[in-house]
Amino acid sequence: MVTSRPILLMSRSVPPAISGTASIVGNLAQQFSRDEMVIVGYRELGRPPADWSPDYPRLRYAGVFSTHRRGEEWRRRLQIPVLLLVAVWTAIVSRCKVIVVVYPSPYFLLVGYLVSRITGKPLIAYFHNTFLDNRPNSAFARWLQQRVFRHARRVLVMSEGMQQFFRERYPDLDTIPLQHSFNEPLEPYAPLSSLHNPVRLCFAGSVNTTCADALSRMAAVINRREDVAVTLFTSNTADYLATVGFTENDRVRFASVPYTVVRRNLKEADILLLPHGFVSKFSDEEIRTIFPTKLIEYLASGRPILAHLPADSFLCDFLRRHECALVVNVPAEAAVEEALDQLIGDEGLRNRLSKNALAAAQMFYAPIVADKLRKIIHESLADE
Repeated sequence: MVTSRPILLMSRSVPPAISGTASIVGNLAQQFSRDEMVIVGYRELGRPPADWSPDYPRLRYAGVFSTHRRGEEWRRRLQIPVLLLVAVWTAIVSRCKVIVVVYPSPYFLLVGYLVSRITGKPLIAYFHNTFLDNRPNSAFARWLQQRVFRHARRVLVMSEGMQQFFRERYPDLDTIPLQHSFNEPLEPYAPLSSLHNPVRLCFAGSVNTTCADALSRMAAVINRREDVAVTLFTSNTADYLATVGFTENDRVRFASVPYTVVRRNLKEADILLLPHGFVSKFSDEEIRTIFPTKLIEYLASGRPILAHLPADSFLCDFLRRHECALVVNVPAEAAVEEALDQLIGDEGLRNRLSKNALAAAQMFYAPIVADKLRKIIHESLADE
C-alpha cells in the first residue's frame, strides 16, 4: 500500500547521528522507497556522512545540532526559520501528501504543525516521549500540545504503555501505538557459548538522567570486581561518564559506533545492561512511559539482559510479561550484584532469557512496523 505522493518525515535526529531517535527514523525509513518518503532533519556536528543507499528516501539537512556544545539551545531556536523554510519548500516541491513529525524535539513538533497549516497537508504526530506532562509549567508546551492534538489527523505513540497513559490523561484523544523497529533479519535461536573471561558486559545508547541513577549502581558493582569487563557504546563524553562512575581502564572501554552496527557489537557481549531511572529530573509520567530504543537492539541481539528499573514502569511490565530479562527493582548495589552473580552462574537462565528475547523482538521487525505506518497514513488520507 503506497501513497500516491511522498511522505514528509520530520525529525531532528536522523542518520548519521548516534541516538535512539536517529536509529528509529533510519530503520523505519529504510522500509520506504525514494518515491514514498523524503526526510528533513538536522545533521549532528562531528559525524561522518550517513551510510545511506541512493534507494532510500532522500535526506535533507535543514540545520545542525550538538548534544555537548554550549549554546546549543540558542542554536536550535535560531535555526527554526531555516527549518520552516526548508520543510515548507520540500513539502511543496516534492508534492508531499502528508506530514509526519517526530517528537522529542519541541521545535520540530512546532515546525511540523506550522508546515501542515501552511501547506494544508494532514499532520501525523509521532510521540516518542511525553511532552506537556514532562514540563507541566511550560506555557509553550501547553499551547503547542493542545493545538497539535486538535489538528493532527492521527497521534502515534511509541508503546502500549504510553497509549495507556494518554488514555488515562486525555480520554478524548485517540492514539495509536507504533513501535520502534530494527531492520536486519533475526537470526534463529542457538544456545549461547561459554562466558568470556572476564565476563563481557555491555551498555549501548545515550546516558542521561532517565538512566544515570540506575547505571551508577551498576558502575559501582563493576568497578569493584575483577571478573567482569564492560564496554559502553555511547556518544556521551568521558567526562560525563565519569560522573556516573565509569573511567576508562583495562576493564572499562568507551566506544562510539554507527547505529547500523550496534547489534553486531552487542552480540559479542555475554550480558547486556539495561538501567532505567529511579531518580530523574524528568517527571514520574515520563519515567513510567519511556521505552528505550536500545531495548529493541538488545532483544534482537539475543543476549541475556540485566535490567535495573522501577517496578511500576511500563518497561518493567514488558520485560516481566515476555520473561526476556533478569529484573532488579530494588535501588541497591547489593541487589544488582546478586542478580549479576545469578546470571553469571546460571547457564540455563541465560539461555532462557536469550530465547525469549529473540521471540519478543519479532514484534519490532521494521517491515511489519512500516506496513502499519502505511496503513495509518492511508486511513488518515481517506478521512479527507
